[in-house]
Amino acid sequence: MRDMVQGRIRKIFQNIDGTHIPECIFIYNRDQVDRNFLYVTGLRRGVFENCGVLCEKDGSVTIFSTTLEEEILRGAEDYAQLVVYKNEKERNEQLGKVLSRYSRIGVSFGSISHSFYINLRELLNDTGLIDVDGAFRKSRMIKTDDEIALIRKACEIASAVADEFPRYLGRGVTERDMATEVDYCMRKLGAHRSAFETIVAFSPNNSKPHYSGKDVALKPGDTVLLDFGADYEGYVSDITRTYLTGEPDTGLKNCYETVLHAQHIALDLIGDGVSTEQVEKEVKSYIDSHERFRNRFIHGLGHSIGLTVHDNSYPGPEFNKTFREGMVLTVEPGIYLPNEYGVRIEDDVLVKSDSCVVLTTARKELEVNEI
Repeated sequence: MRDMVQGRIRKIFQNIDGTHIPECIFIYNRDQVDRNFLYVTGLRRGVFENCGVLCEKDGSVTIFSTTLEEEILRGAEDYAQLVVYKNEKERNEQLGKVLSRYSRIGVSFGSISHSFYINLRELLNDTGLIDVDGAFRKSRMIKTDDEIALIRKACEIASAVADEFPRYLGRGVTERDMATEVDYCMRKLGAHRSAFETIVAFSPNNSKPHYSGKDVALKPGDTVLLDFGADYEGYVSDITRTYLTGEPDTGLKNCYETVLHAQHIALDLIGDGVSTEQVEKEVKSYIDSHERFRNRFIHGLGHSIGLTVHDNSYPGPEFNKTFREGMVLTVEPGIYLPNEYGVRIEDDVLVKSDSCVVLTTARKELEVNEI
């Protein structure tokens, strides 16, 4: 664990741009855990409210803990110094004592509230606070073998559930019933929890990409969209499948096949050094070549996953908008026809040197389910 933690911290410092390099990096959790806290401590999950961590260039770590979390965090003492406090007054005293040693402190501005920023300013007076959000983005986007192994397991769980999902489809079952069943099945297969709120949407509700399920009953002929993910030991998967029931018409079958082929276009193109914009352009151009589906692909091609389901979004300017080996991303083209239906197919992929490997293996060829 010590080597892994020190390696991650050194990588973050190496990824800090600019001439004003901080002497240390400080992360603090308020009401919920900052995933950067988990990343630099190597802890895979937990609440850790009102706890913090300070990292130095050499990889050394100091963890600040409430008495509530002390017993759990004692397990990190083999690679970190632990500072424990009982209340807010003690916390501020301890933070002030340790942080005042530094003249420049790195803080991920994207992860803290304005009120905590003010609190830091009051504690530290003239200490310089340097935004290191970009360094965390760059570091977390390229996954290590250990991280990839955990994501693979999360993908295996999600894939198994997606393959079993059709057998639960029955006349009268509701969107909420199905979402509950999915979450239960993931837990049975070893997931700690769902990676995000499971989406089950029957047509026409599935024309809304971020629809939230209701007590809507399934009927023959409905299109069923399932979007969910598993959280396994702190790392997540994200998969979408669209299931057809009854007697789908030619237009719906054409829509499904168009989305599936669009995804194959992306999967065939993705590899290290390939432009994200070029892949997105090819996919969109193909979908738009179908008159009925023109401009109905209304979101991005995908996003990165890792400690969170939108783990720093997609390769941006920090990677010259190119895919890089070691990134784990979703590929999820979709077509949405308001008041009719939506079709989306989403898989998780690992970018390799000259291709990508699909980590989610659930069936996705067009099938019609009788209910």
